[in-house]
Amino acid sequence: MKRLIKKTLLFTIPLILTACIIDSDEDEVEPWKAEKVCPAEGTNIYGMQNRGTFTDERDGQVYRYTTIGDQVWMAENLRYAAPYSTCSNDTNFVEQYCKLIELNCKTETCCKESLCHHFGRYYTIIENGKWMGNIDIDLADTICPKGWHIPQKHEWERLEKKMIMPGENKTNAASRMKSSDSSFFAMSSTQINELNRTYVGTDDCSLSILPSGFMYEGGMTLEFNASLLSSTQEDSHFISTYRIGNKSSFEIQNYRDAIRCVMDSINPKL
Repeated sequence: MKRLIKKTLLFTIPLILTACIIDSDEDEVEPWKAEKVCPAEGTNIYGMQNRGTFTDERDGQVYRYTTIGDQVWMAENLRYAAPYSTCSNDTNFVEQYCKLIELNCKTETCCKESLCHHFGRYYTIIENGKWMGNIDIDLADTICPKGWHIPQKHEWERLEKKMIMPGENKTNAASRMKSSDSSFFAMSSTQINELNRTYVGTDDCSLSILPSGFMYEGGMTLEFNASLLSSTQEDSHFISTYRIGNKSSFEIQNYRDAIRCVMDSINPKL
């Protein structure tokens, strides 16, 4: 009887070990790879090159775009001079910008124009340009170039899901979306902050999110992270915004924010 038990155990143990090895292989998750999520080469579902540029026919401005999954995103903040929109008028921020990034400008006017080109304008889509209230549907529908629109909250969520793998967190997503140019992250509302360079991203999909921040009612711009507008109304006063800093998150607020337009989907269900 004892011999039978020993033989049974000897036969069973290898089977258990083999099963563990098989299960372990099945549980392995392939690491996140930009070449699968957002390949630089090839064409997307719209028949366009995965990355390139397009021109806003309203004012002739040229924007970079990038394909991530089945979405096509502007790779720059919107600069269209829509009603109630404005560029940053923070003098300290403009001065830092020219010290760190735009070294060819010799005047404050030149610095402001260059800053607005990189960081875009700040927008509200609330009725009558107010800081809180209901969305102005007509304004929201026409603020992006033709064929593009302000992302809804669920479209930001789809983007975020593409930027992380199971077991990762929103810090990984934020890093992959942020610009890899550390100079932009050293800027702040008060003084050049070299420590902030550590918040730089890896920009794996060339989305190039910048810490453009948001604008207070008094006109001061707070540029510690990106605050990007959605067209999703959270309640009778506030709109959902997508915040990208050390990690990504959704906030409800009543400030003026930057806009990243997304291309209209060819699938009406998305």
